[in-house]
Amino acid sequence: MEKKADIIPILEGIVEQNTVSYRSDFQYDVQRLTAAMLEPSQEDRTFLWMSRPHGTWLFLERETFLRETPAFITWTYGDYVAEDDQIKACRVTVSPGRAGGFVLGKIQPLNYGEQVERVKRLALSVQTVALRFEDGITVTLPYEEYSDQFRALVSAHGKAEHIRYQPENEGELSALLYMERHPPKQRSRRPRKPTPR
Repeated sequence: MEKKADIIPILEGIVEQNTVSYRSDFQYDVQRLTAAMLEPSQEDRTFLWMSRPHGTWLFLERETFLRETPAFITWTYGDYVAEDDQIKACRVTVSPGRAGGFVLGKIQPLNYGEQVERVKRLALSVQTVALRFEDGITVTLPYEEYSDQFRALVSAHGKAEHIRYQPENEGELSALLYMERHPPKQRSRRPRKPTPR
């Protein structure tokens, strides 16, 4: 589905058909997708979403391609092997919008099994973590120090309002995501007709 559409009812329809329990997970997805309309960067408006028999997941696509993130770990967890044929996965790109408006965007269906193999093969390592806290302070830490210092930073500066995982080379991640979103077109294998002389 490449045309811009009102994405919430479309995803809700998938949940109704495919998700038996924990359907309330979808309300968190709706909140995140709605908030994403106000994000200036497309990277903060492009998600991978999955409906499975027992709930839904929604992650920023860039984070699924960073190995140490909760997004990567959850998206690739056990590959959901037992449910693979019951997973409906897609890329959701939210268009910029205004508060209170419809959440417009594009939904691109994905083959979860193939896509998760690409994620596992291509994902990059996290080098640093940038955090913005309630009091306005921004801190960037090496990934190895992030877990040890997080609680102390929250005590000193309040809730972490934004966490951004960063690879060593942001350009490499951008190129990887571009190729993921714009795969090369398959050439037809039919032989060409000879040109008349």
